[in-house]
Amino acid sequence: MSSAPSPKEFVIASEEAGFKAAPDEEVILEFPAGLVGFSELRAFRLFEPSGGYPLKFLQSVAAPEISFACIDVAAIQPQYEVPLGEEDAAVLAMESPDEALILALVVIPENPRKMTANLAGPLVINGRTRMGRQIVLNTEKYPLRHPIVAEA
Repeated sequence: MSSAPSPKEFVIASEEAGFKAAPDEEVILEFPAGLVGFSELRAFRLFEPSGGYPLKFLQSVAAPEISFACIDVAAIQPQYEVPLGEEDAAVLAMESPDEALILALVVIPENPRKMTANLAGPLVINGRTRMGRQIVLNTEKYPLRHPIVAEA
C-alpha cells in the first residue's frame, strides 16, 4: 500500500483497453468483490503519472488514504495470460479479450530497483464497462514477487 499523490498531479489512463477518458475525466473502476484484504472497498480511481507508463495508481474512492501502486502487466510480461473462470468472465461482462486491461499490484521498497509485481493476484479490468476483479492464481506458476527491473 502506498500513499498516492493528489489526483490533480496525474493524467487519466490513456486509451488502453478501451479507456477513452477526457483528460479531466476521472476513471472510476468498480470491483464488486473488492480486493484481497480490502473486500469492503469497491470503487477505485485509476491514475497514471504523466509520462509514468506503465506505472499507475488505484486510489479508493471511499477511503482516499488507501491507494495501491500497480503496473500494466503487458509492459513486463507480454505473454502473460490470466485464465478466467465462467463466474469471473460473467462479473466482468467481457465480450472480447481486447477489452481486458491486466494490472499487477506493485511493491516499491526503499531501493526502487528492487520493485516487484504480484503476478499471482492480477487485477483484470474490462475497459468498456470499467468493472474489475482480482483473480487469485496458483503461486507455483505465477510469482508473488516478479522483479520489474532486470538485474544488471
